[in-house]
Amino acid sequence: MNPWQSGDPQLHPECLARLAGQPVVVGLSGGRDSVALLLLLHEAGVPLLACHVHHGIRGAQADDDAAFCEQLCRRLGVPLRCVYIDAPALAREQHLSLETAARLARRRAFAEAACAAGTKLVALAHHEDDRAETALFNLARGAAGPRSMAPVHQAEGLIWLRPLLNCSRAQITHMLQQRGCPWCEDATNAVPDVSRNIIRHEVIPALDKALGRRTAPIITRSAAVQQSTAEALEEALSLLPLTDPQGRLFLPGLEPRSRAFVLAVLRHYLLTCGVPDPSLATVERLADILPPTAPSSRCPLPGGYLALRRQKRLIILPPGAN
Repeated sequence: MNPWQSGDPQLHPECLARLAGQPVVVGLSGGRDSVALLLLLHEAGVPLLACHVHHGIRGAQADDDAAFCEQLCRRLGVPLRCVYIDAPALAREQHLSLETAARLARRRAFAEAACAAGTKLVALAHHEDDRAETALFNLARGAAGPRSMAPVHQAEGLIWLRPLLNCSRAQITHMLQQRGCPWCEDATNAVPDVSRNIIRHEVIPALDKALGRRTAPIITRSAAVQQSTAEALEEALSLLPLTDPQGRLFLPGLEPRSRAFVLAVLRHYLLTCGVPDPSLATVERLADILPPTAPSSRCPLPGGYLALRRQKRLIILPPGAN
């Protein structure tokens, strides 16, 4: 076990306060983290529905993961809902990376499972190391700074819980090993040419070694400050009269403003329109089409969305509408 952190995993108190006997959908991949989350919630007496998503990517290994989840849930007496998707096809159709397409499809599957279970609670197995990796990944790709994950997040009419956010990967591994509980290993997690894996296996260990301490808690604290600031900005922008009665962004109101303000408004507007993961580069490309003298009045966006400048308005068209 990591010498810098010991002790059994503890469910996040903010998440525990949300449970209070309500049924919860647990995203169950069969991997170490989701198995630990299922066990801890089951032991806490929380009414559960597990949801496993087969992404149509890893062939027989993915089939084995689904079978493992079925056996685990049968042993625990937890209902299981298996959902089969074709993530590569979704990525091609929506012009997204395979990782993003799979993540969005998982969220839809979990949302549908929650609706079927008559609940608004979905629990995901992200932990402290995931939180730090996400913060560094977002910082490196220019996605609105080193923002990270929150233990409780409301979106799409659901309450998304991450009860393991205060737990390290080492704690989770130690707990399962002590109990003799198996889990599935996804071989792609060790592939060295995947950016997140490089951050996990090379970047963070190098930071730990350089500073002589676990840096994941430090990174997550810094990301939490950034997250709080960003949420305050989003709330402030939502109170400003930035759109017309049809919900289109009114561009003359942005003309006297600084570029920093314009970029913040554009990112906020894209999020409210449902555009997934607008990076800083995306928002800057969008800002470039706003002037009437710009060579183009169109800007493709992630997820198959399209931005149009028309009659001093910015219009966001959903996939398939352009």
